[in-house]
Amino acid sequence: MNTRDYINGKSAEGYEFFGAHNRKGKDYIFRLLAPNAKNVYLAGDFNNWEKITLRKYPTGVFSVTIDECSEKDRYQYFIEDENGNVYKKLDPYSKKICLNEEVSVIENFSYKYKYKKVPTKPKNIYQVHLGSIFRGKDDKKKVYEDLVGHIKNNNFSHVQIMPISEYKNYKQMGFSSIDLFAFSERYGNLDDFKYFVDLLHKEKIGVIVELDIAEFDPDFLYLDRFDGTNLYNYDYDNIKYNYYGSMNFDPDKNLVKSYLLSLVNYYQKELRIDGLYFPAAENMVYWQGDRNRGVNEFWLELIREINALIKTNKGYSIAGYNGVYEEFNLGFDLIFDSEFRKIVEVFQKIPMERAGYQSYIRNLIQNGSSTKVFGFSYVDSFLNEANLAMKMYSEDKKIDQLKTLFTFLMTLKSSKLIFMGDELADMRTFSIYDEFNAGEIVNKNFNEYYKDLARIFLSTKPLNEDDSEIKIFDVDGYSIYAYERSFENESYLIIVNFTDIGYEITSSYKLNEIINSNDLKYEGSGNINGKLNKGEEIRIEAFGSAIFKIEK
Repeated sequence: MNTRDYINGKSAEGYEFFGAHNRKGKDYIFRLLAPNAKNVYLAGDFNNWEKITLRKYPTGVFSVTIDECSEKDRYQYFIEDENGNVYKKLDPYSKKICLNEEVSVIENFSYKYKYKKVPTKPKNIYQVHLGSIFRGKDDKKKVYEDLVGHIKNNNFSHVQIMPISEYKNYKQMGFSSIDLFAFSERYGNLDDFKYFVDLLHKEKIGVIVELDIAEFDPDFLYLDRFDGTNLYNYDYDNIKYNYYGSMNFDPDKNLVKSYLLSLVNYYQKELRIDGLYFPAAENMVYWQGDRNRGVNEFWLELIREINALIKTNKGYSIAGYNGVYEEFNLGFDLIFDSEFRKIVEVFQKIPMERAGYQSYIRNLIQNGSSTKVFGFSYVDSFLNEANLAMKMYSEDKKIDQLKTLFTFLMTLKSSKLIFMGDELADMRTFSIYDEFNAGEIVNKNFNEYYKDLARIFLSTKPLNEDDSEIKIFDVDGYSIYAYERSFENESYLIIVNFTDIGYEITSSYKLNEIINSNDLKYEGSGNINGKLNKGEEIRIEAFGSAIFKIEK
């Protein structure tokens, strides 16, 4: 690595240079960047925790070589600032830390990948919180294997893992990390995770990981005043912390640029991650995440650099955005914002009140885009302390409405994202403190419907091609929608009924019904259509939905 490039904010190779590195099995070299420190000391299991002084270079790099190091050895840095104050710090590039002991840990990872990455664009994404899946389970590999089986069986093209870097407590869910390069010990070791990634790639399933790069844990052990100065964070108190109490990275500082570019490069090259998801992107785009405070041009510049690096590595990026995203030409491949979230509000209303949302729903149908991700994230399972299935109106028709909601989602022009449990119609409120079993079939009939729907979406070009077209029809009724999806010479008709009234619609086409939410195999009424000739009546029951292939 060129140290000068790193100092000037132009390097993405920091993880190869800084940290503790084994040199051909002989010794370990420790390197740390602290340009404003007077001295840096190292103590660990390898020297009975007696501080030794690191050599300082003109670049601000401190280093020392240790002969007696072993894997699993714990260590700490002690930084002496210009005023003689000494305080301990975690290694910003350590791949593992032990939070209880406030130490970094030497880890040598030996897993060798067997399968290639999956460069295809995400179509159907499954968002996973590993913390809930691992609760109460000791065999990490078995958990990973079972999760891969569930993802494959439910026809997801990609899995999106919430942040995997170390964090202090479950409430954070991995956000506001205390060491961005350190893999959380809650999820096994890094070789276990690499095995998981490899299994997914074996099944041609893409892997997306969420990176929370706008903020970091304010614990003084990590980056706050790292060398006695604000090396990584803002110098001004009014923007030093965000509204959630986490510390903001300062994207105008060169060391921040190289640190975050190196993090992205590490995830793509060392962990073989196919795509990166940047949550709460508004915290980068706007000062303090507040649109009223204006655009943060420094972050815009750094985001463009990050996205350029991701593309160089043949990956893709997704922006998660609370609000409706404005286009800043930042280079994101996909945008998941809150535009679709209002549809939950529709399904919480009594059917008669849903007519007031016609313009919103028609806009979703007409203005879908290949650059958008529609669906439901973990946030939708937290809001109002009820997950998606629980939010459906009425007591006895929740599943019927959920099937039609998912039919609507899967037939819009967009990529899709759902949070774990939504594919099962899970009626239990998601909690970070409760164990989640992805293999537990909560509602078998709904799950079969979801799997068939997802399979149809992934295998039907008019539903999943970027260049497909959509045409909405006028249908008499206060909250029923019909639209056509087409690509080249193939077309499909979709009808979704958001009301508690059944409808009969005269068909303008010869149709072959592909799926109907009221099919008996999905625990429906059995009132389906099958094949229809032009001029015959299409029956759509209350809260029902169907997809038809238009026969030429």
